[in-house]
Amino acid sequence: MTLLGKVFTLLTLLLSVVFFIISVMVNATHIDQRGIATANKTAADKANQEKQTLQAALERVKRELAIEQMARRTALASLQTQSSQQSAELSEKEKQLRDLTSAHTAIVAAEKISAESLKASLADNEQLREQAKTSTEDRDQLFQRLLAATDNLNRLQGTYDQLSERYAQLNNNYNLAAEKMQILGIKPDTDLGSAPAVNGTVLAVATNGMVQVSLGQDDGIRENMELDVHGNGNYKGKIKVIKVTPNNSIGQILTKYQKGAVQAGDRVDSKLFK
Repeated sequence: MTLLGKVFTLLTLLLSVVFFIISVMVNATHIDQRGIATANKTAADKANQEKQTLQAALERVKRELAIEQMARRTALASLQTQSSQQSAELSEKEKQLRDLTSAHTAIVAAEKISAESLKASLADNEQLREQAKTSTEDRDQLFQRLLAATDNLNRLQGTYDQLSERYAQLNNNYNLAAEKMQILGIKPDTDLGSAPAVNGTVLAVATNGMVQVSLGQDDGIRENMELDVHGNGNYKGKIKVIKVTPNNSIGQILTKYQKGAVQAGDRVDSKLFK
């Protein structure tokens, strides 16, 4: 065998050894990759199971969280409503407190003014009391002097006063009579046996036939005069005057002349005295 052949043989042997080693290494590497893959698959399967378990737990937690959120939102809405009501009540109470405070302030101010006024009034009363006391003493002295003077005057003018009073009374009666005669148009030569031409109204009617009319002494009406009654355009009868006052009279319905029911508001006319 030549040297070249030996070299090729040695080279072939070396290459064979190298290829063997590579094959062994590749085989070993393949076996390791399969083990790693198997381990990874097992870990992945375990991880997937844990993932599913965690997802189920997450879904359960989400549902519970949604329920809790709904409950919390409901509770929050209720609390907000209560808070609004309490805020409104608080505002109303604050307004009432302000009103009461204002009223209390006004009352305190009024009481202060009243107290000051009372104090001033008490001072004025005390001053007036002193003045009244002094005036009373002066009055008593003057009164004693007046009594003495009055006694003397009364003794001297007793009779004169009586005559003056009688004269004044008669003069007053005369003036009143003259004034009424002038108002009624009565002259000294007028026949006083008849009533003046006046008219009035029925003021009230009693169940016993008594009637109150608006004519009286100032209108020239006297007792026993008879008055005609009209109502709604109809003649209703006569009334006989039994009592007279300055402004009105009381009369009795004369049934023999009665033509209708006498009522309040009917017209009353004077007639000749009979």
